[in-house]
Amino acid sequence: MTALLADSVQDIAVIDTALRLAVPRRAPLLLVAVLPAHAHSSVTADTYAARAVMGRVLPRVRRAGLDHIPVVHRVTPRGTRLRAAGAVLDVAARHLSSVLVAAARGPAGLDAHILTEASALRCGPFVHSVAPTAWNPFASARCGPGSTGRSTASGPAW
Repeated sequence: MTALLADSVQDIAVIDTALRLAVPRRAPLLLVAVLPAHAHSSVTADTYAARAVMGRVLPRVRRAGLDHIPVVHRVTPRGTRLRAAGAVLDVAARHLSSVLVAAARGPAGLDAHILTEASALRCGPFVHSVAPTAWNPFASARCGPGSTGRSTASGPAW
């Protein structure tokens, strides 16, 4: 099982879906952090970027008790979207992953749709698409149980 993490808001939905699919099977997770192409990237910058991406999802993976393999993949600056998707599929194939979980919208053209197309051309792993998550505003103080939605003398007056 592979989870494609792209340093976006969708990473949490991707990891939750990957865990939902992997936990019943006790399958280890391949966590692929995709970093965008840069003309001048350094090992230190890549390390910090990869740590930030992995740091958001690793607590969830550890709570699930699954084994995981973190991998960093940098997108090449030249090439087509299919070539970039093929490179990600190659990473998954090297680790014998049969399912790849990706966001429906992804950076650098690495969304689930292009990955599905590349997988079909290469007879690669099954690509599971995760729908974009909706933005939910934080609940305000006046929206609790028993709240009338009106301000009171002791409550906020907005």
